[in-house]
Amino acid sequence: MSIGTLERSRLNAGIIYDALVRAARDGKACPSNSDLCRLIGATSISTPAHAIARMEKAGKLRVTHEGNGREIHIVELGVTIVSKTWATSTTRERETAEFQRTLARLTPPPAPVHRDPCFRCGVRADVGCEHTPDWAKPINQGA
Repeated sequence: MSIGTLERSRLNAGIIYDALVRAARDGKACPSNSDLCRLIGATSISTPAHAIARMEKAGKLRVTHEGNGREIHIVELGVTIVSKTWATSTTRERETAEFQRTLARLTPPPAPVHRDPCFRCGVRADVGCEHTPDWAKPINQGA
């Protein structure tokens, strides 16, 4: 006797929920879809994702996705588990922000551009005043 589709999806949801609770109790990371797929013996990688979405719709879980990671809050236990890629992506974001701060600190400020007109002819030095000596004329800054 074979199990019907509805019974199989309920069984899979129970197995997946138990795996999430076990990971939360053991303090481990949230299992990936491929880990859950192997656990329930499914061939489609989307099967665990659909089961988690159904449990979220039923109010058993609250799922937050960011990038290719996720954070699952198990309502019954009041515990949140985080996937490995979620932790890696936040580390990557921290490192990127730190790099940007270092880059900003090491980059010299732009050279001032003097746009005051010559007091003799009224033409700016960067446009072509002939009274400004060459050493005082601004260097072409690529603009």
